Amino acid sequence: MMFPIVLSTLLTVPIVQMCIGMIPPEDVSVGTISATLSTTQASPITTTQCTASSCPSTTTAVRVTPVTVTTATVTMAPALCTTCDIAAIAPVMEANTVFENTNTVGADGCTQTNAICRRTDDQVCTGVTLSATNAAGTSTISSAMNANQVSGSLTCQADGTYSSGSVTGITKLVCTFDTCVPVCATCDIEATKPLMDPPGTVFGYSDSTPDGQTCKSYVVACFYFGNLCATINFYAEIGTGGEQVIDTMTNSNGAKAEVDCGNDAKLTFMGMGPIVRFRCEYIGCT
Repeated sequence: MMFPIVLSTLLTVPIVQMCIGMIPPEDVSVGTISATLSTTQASPITTTQCTASSCPSTTTAVRVTPVTVTTATVTMAPALCTTCDIAAIAPVMEANTVFENTNTVGADGCTQTNAICRRTDDQVCTGVTLSATNAAGTSTISSAMNANQVSGSLTCQADGTYSSGSVTGITKLVCTFDTCVPVCATCDIEATKPLMDPPGTVFGYSDSTPDGQTCKSYVVACFYFGNLCATINFYAEIGTGGEQVIDTMTNSNGAKAEVDCGNDAKLTFMGMGPIVRFRCEYIGCT
């Protein structure tokens, strides 16, 4: 039979999957079955392959549903480190003293307080101390010697209490003024001694303050032991410039003068001052 031959011929045509444009075959006639096969040849099959740019594309529309975002208003609680009450821990002050304070805002937004213990008179104390009391006891925050005031820094903490350094939870401040006297009773004679004494010489002083007088007076002197000098000149260097002769002795082994302590805690000689240095000059000593 010829039919199987035609079928096997058609099966030899490759199958192409992709985009294939088919040309429909013309009529195919099959004659009567005889020793000679009478057929009309099938038109060749044309295969067209598309590229990415030429292939038809399908676009699927996506529906976007708008989303509404709601922002909630958050109310922040006040920071306790701005609410410390310095008046609640202020010290009890003695006569002629005062407690002062100034507030600033630190880099973290918390209150910083500078606390000051100060005398309101002209007295100077051997020591002034600012202390703080908390649950652990009393600790020194700041102190000063030979002064009439002292200051210390306090920081308001997140729990609404003050601290200073390692001292936390402060519940009370204490100002202490030790051995306070008028400024004119605090002159430092040692600071005015001559820079150099020649061998065998000495500079000395003694307290000559009259009984009942608060402001100090001193006798200062230059001595040359075991020798008489033709002249001894005793000078006081005045802070405003130059030297002032405060005593001159001839054929003597010493010279002396009386000086007073002023209200600026500086020495004066007959109202001239402040004296910053004494100097002794020995001439013709044998």
